[in-house]
Amino acid sequence: MLKIGLHQFPPIFMVGMRFVMMSVILLPFLRGIRGKTGPALMVSLTQGVAHFALLYIGFRYVDVSTGIIAYQTNAIFTVILGAILLREQITRLGMLGIFVAFAGVSLIVGEPKSSGSAASLFIIIGSAFMFAVGNIVARRFGPMKPAALNAVVSLAAGPSLLLISLMFEHGQWEAVQHADWVGWSALMYTVLAGGIAGFGIWYWLLNRYPVDKIAPFGLLMPFFAMLGSVFLLQEHITVMNIIGAVLTVLGVAIAQFGKTLAGWFTRSAVLAKAN
Repeated sequence: MLKIGLHQFPPIFMVGMRFVMMSVILLPFLRGIRGKTGPALMVSLTQGVAHFALLYIGFRYVDVSTGIIAYQTNAIFTVILGAILLREQITRLGMLGIFVAFAGVSLIVGEPKSSGSAASLFIIIGSAFMFAVGNIVARRFGPMKPAALNAVVSLAAGPSLLLISLMFEHGQWEAVQHADWVGWSALMYTVLAGGIAGFGIWYWLLNRYPVDKIAPFGLLMPFFAMLGSVFLLQEHITVMNIIGAVLTVLGVAIAQFGKTLAGWFTRSAVLAKAN
C-alpha cells in the first residue's frame, strides 16, 4: 500500500499527511504521556521524522521486494544498540547472525534494478537504523502508554515532515487535487492499519518485552511484502533477491533464536544416533 500511495503523492508529504491525520484521531490520548514528554519527543524525532522521511524517500525509487528486505536490518541494529545501551549480551551465535544478515543485504545492494536504487537501499538502511534508535529510547525510558506515545509521535512528526516536504519537494497541492480513490485509500491504510494499529501494538510490546524478543516478529514482513509486490504491483523477484532475502532472514533468526536452534539441532542429532 505504501508503494501505491507513493505513485500519487510526494514521499515526505505523504508521510506528513499520515501523521497529521493520526494526530487528529489520537489527540484525546495525549494526556496519558505526562512525565514522559521528553523521551516521547525523542521517539518522535527518530521513529517519526528521521525514520519515515528516509523510508518514504527510499521506497519511492526502489521496488518493494528489495527495499523491504533491506529494511529488516532494523532488527540487527536493535540487537546491537540493545547490547550497547541496554546492556543485553550478544552471543557468538548472535554475532554470526549479524554477519549472515548483512551478507544477505550486501547481495541485494549489489544488484540494483535501476539507476539510483543502490543509493535508495542505503537510505532505507539509514531509516532502519533510526527506527532501531527509537525502539531503544522507548524501551529505555518506558513504560509509556502506547496510544499516548503514538499521539506525541504523530503530533510532533506531522508538522515537521510537512515543513521538510515544503523545503525539498514540489507538486504537493497538485497531488492532492489529482489523487484518485486508490491513492487516498493507500494513505488511509497507512494511517489506520500501519500507524494507529501497527505502532500501537508495537509500543505495547516494547513496554512488556526486551527488544531482542520482539524484533524477530518483524521478519514476517518481507514474506507478505514480497507476495503483495508480486500480486498487486506485478514486480519480479530475481534469484539474487531470493538468496539475499533468505540470508537476511536466516541471519536475524540466528541472532534472535540461536540458542533455541542450536538446542534443537543437538537434540535431533542425539535422537538420530539413538535410533
